[in-house]
Amino acid sequence: MKFNKAAACLIATACTASLFSTVASVSAADAITISAETKAVEKDAEFTVDISLAGVPSSGIAGLDFAIKYDTSLMEVTGVTEGAVSKTNDKQVEGFSSNLATNINNGAVSVLWATGSVSDNSKWIKSDGVLLTLNCKAKGTGDAKVEITKGVRKDATGIDVAVEGLEVVNPTAKAGTISIGKPVETTTPDPTQNPTTNPTSDKTLLGDVDCDGKVDITDITTLAISLVDKKPVTGQAAINADVDKDGSVALTDLARIKQFVSKVIDKL
Repeated sequence: MKFNKAAACLIATACTASLFSTVASVSAADAITISAETKAVEKDAEFTVDISLAGVPSSGIAGLDFAIKYDTSLMEVTGVTEGAVSKTNDKQVEGFSSNLATNINNGAVSVLWATGSVSDNSKWIKSDGVLLTLNCKAKGTGDAKVEITKGVRKDATGIDVAVEGLEVVNPTAKAGTISIGKPVETTTPDPTQNPTTNPTSDKTLLGDVDCDGKVDITDITTLAISLVDKKPVTGQAAINADVDKDGSVALTDLARIKQFVSKVIDKL
C-alpha cells in the first residue's frame, strides 16, 4: 500500500488503523538498519542511548513506525530527544510541532516519523545518523537489552519503513546492550591518617609516588606531571607523596623528594 498524506497524519497520531497492507520487495530493505547503542554505565547513573539509522537509501525515507523495548527492572526511560537526521526542515504534519512522535509506556517507546511533504523527497530523511536519543536512569545492575521491534499498530507487519515509491519495507533491527555496573569508587586520603616518620602501614614509603617500592627519579617525574597537569595522585600514591605530612601534596613535597634522590638530605 502506498504511503500518502493521509497515512502520514494517521502515523503521526499513532492511529491503529491499517496503513500498510502490503510489504514491497524493495532492495533498499536489505541495507536499512535501525540500531540501539551498546554501552557500559555506572549503577544509579543517568545516561543516554542513541537509536540510529544506517543504510538510508539516496531517495530517502518518508516514514518510520517501530517501537523500542527495554528492561524496566534495570533501567527507566525518562524522555526522548530528537536526533539530527530527524530534523529535515520538512513541513510538519498539520497539528504537530515535529515530524517525530514518541510515546513512553510500560517498558516500550513507540516511535513514529512521517514526512509532511509526500511529493517532495528532498525533505525526507536522507542520511545515516542518530534518529533519536533515549534519556535514561539505571535502576539495578546487569545487562539491559534495548530492542527494536514492530510498531504499535495492530496490523503492523514488522518494523515499517516507507521508502521510494512510498512502498513499505522491513529493515534490519540491531538490539543494544546497556551493561550496568557498580559505581566507580575513588580513594581520597584522610588527612587524619597521614603517615608519620615511622610508616603506619607496610605499603607506606614516603616519596614512593609510583608505588614500586623505591624512591628514585621516576617518582620525581610522576609527581611533577601530576602537579603541572593538575591531576592529583590518589590512594597510596597520595599518602607516599605527602612527605611533609601536612595533609596535601604540593611543590614542597616535590622539592623534598628531589633533595632525597640527589642525596642532599638522607631521609624523608
